[in-house]
Amino acid sequence: MAFHERIGNLHIHTILSDGHATHAEVAAFAARAGLDVVVVTDHNVYAGAAQGWHGDVLVLVGEELHDPEDAAHNHLLAIGIDRDVAGGDAGAQARIDAVNAAGGLAFLAHPIEHSGACAGEPEIDWVCWGVSGYAGLEIWNYMSEFKAHLTNWPLTVLAAYWPQLVIRGPHPETLALWDELLADGPVVGIAGTDAHGATYSLGPLCRQVLPYAYLLSALNTHLLVREPWSGDAARDAALVWEALRRGRAFMAYDGLAPARGFSFTAESAGGSYAMGETVDAAGEVTLRVAAPRRVRLRLVRNGSLVAEATGMHLTHRTREAGVYRVEAYRRYAGRQRAWVLSNPIRVRALTTGYPQGAR
Repeated sequence: MAFHERIGNLHIHTILSDGHATHAEVAAFAARAGLDVVVVTDHNVYAGAAQGWHGDVLVLVGEELHDPEDAAHNHLLAIGIDRDVAGGDAGAQARIDAVNAAGGLAFLAHPIEHSGACAGEPEIDWVCWGVSGYAGLEIWNYMSEFKAHLTNWPLTVLAAYWPQLVIRGPHPETLALWDELLADGPVVGIAGTDAHGATYSLGPLCRQVLPYAYLLSALNTHLLVREPWSGDAARDAALVWEALRRGRAFMAYDGLAPARGFSFTAESAGGSYAMGETVDAAGEVTLRVAAPRRVRLRLVRNGSLVAEATGMHLTHRTREAGVYRVEAYRRYAGRQRAWVLSNPIRVRALTTGYPQGAR
């Protein structure tokens, strides 16, 4: 079926926690950035009344959950929830269970972090890996990657004024972790900006670092929804959550170049398939990648490169089962940088419920 592409910015904070903008101001920034939807996730705060259409931008509200007694670990994005799920049992598994009970989707936020010596905060990573029931991972967090590059003061000043010069892509360890988890079942990947709009000072220098206007134009999650917007906030929100739940989405560094129109599909005798879907491999499967501009395209199967091309298209025919995803890279300021990361398409052998070669 034909899907409708919607560009969303996930993981945003407002003045209700440690952000510096209101929901209305976030919506205004999003409108100027050409976004269709934003998902606000304040720390342990659910402001459901702010959810709805703000002009042409659908503002959705979730929470970023963490244990107040251990704020440096195990942050969880709770989205698609119908009520406040903060409080109660502080355990990581209990928080995931609470999100699911509220009809939501739980994403492990910035699961692997590196904090540069000048970042001024700890590595806020995920350490509770015995949990289950979460929908996916925040594969690429812009703020998280940014602080990893703050290793000395000259580089910190450079990054504060020209962040696009230091941002390269998600941590390789996060991609490797994702591939490992995908071997055991669906794990949806999303991008988050972690927008706060905070101002920092260093001697005579004072600057708002990674302002909302910048971040909402930078790193987005593109969603493939089943229907056009209806104008009814609840119905349109359900379209967003359904696309995310199924993994019909790709992550895009739109700040490098707009990625609208990117596609990754599969074709077999059984029909056509989108990101997040599973192909039962009764014969040959054709995987197709199309980009709206010339880039370096890489097709990854079970964590290993199987095909690559430079251009706007990549076609790969296979009879091998596995989990296939796409990485696209674009050169900026003399360096190849991640531009698009797709969610996977699974090619499944008919004799097993898991991809061949999976653990």
